[in-house]
Formats: sequence, structure tokens, C-alpha cells
Amino acid sequence: MTDPFRPVLYLKSTCPHCLKLRIFLLEAGLLDRFEQRIFTQGDDGEAAIRAELAPHFDKVTFPTVQYEPGRFMKDSDAIIAHYAAEAGLDSARLPVFAAYAGSVLPKYMEVRKELNALKQDT
Repeated sequence: MTDPFRPVLYLKSTCPHCLKLRIFLLEAGLLDRFEQRIFTQGDDGEAAIRAELAPHFDKVTFPTVQYEPGRFMKDSDAIIAHYAAEAGLDSARLPVFAAYAGSVLPKYMEVRKELNALKQDT
């Protein structure tokens, strides 16, 4: 008898959107349902993960989930919406997730955009 399929999360360790997804899954009590493949940019696992995902997307981005055998989804908001709906959860009612997604992450993205603009000006 074969083991039942477990969805696979493909995550970059320093990715703020990957962290958002992990916070959601952890706070929702869903994280244990997933196999996690986490890499740090430049490590030995990165090339293998990118090679595994490349046939399924024009551009490989993170986070990505293999939610059924051979079926993949990317974009943290889409993945969160999928698993929130499946579990009958309102992600806005998860306080740590809501604080990160509604405050910390937007501020980080704003500062990152400003930093990139400054780098282009020099």
C-alpha cells in the first residue's frame, strides 16, 4: 500500500511571502499536513528545487505548493486562500497572521521598494 500524498511546500528561507504562508499554516494548525522543502539562496538544495519546479512554470517563484500529484500553485495569497477555504477558516481571524500580513509585511515591502529605488539612483 502506498503512502497517501502529502502536499509539498517549496520555500525560500529568507522570503517574506514564504514566511507569511508558514505563519498562516502554523497558526491555522495545518503545517503538519505538508512536506516542507526549504532552501537558502545559494545552497545545494536550491538548484534541485528550481529544476523540479521549472517544467511547471514560466518563472519559478516562492512560495509554491504541489497540492496534488503533478499539480502546482504559486503566490502566497492564492495558496492561503485555497487552504483557508478547504479548512473553513477566515485567515483574518488568526491574530499573528493578520498582524504580519496586514502590518509587518506591507511595511517591509515599502522599505524594500525604497531601498531598490535608492540603489538605482546611485
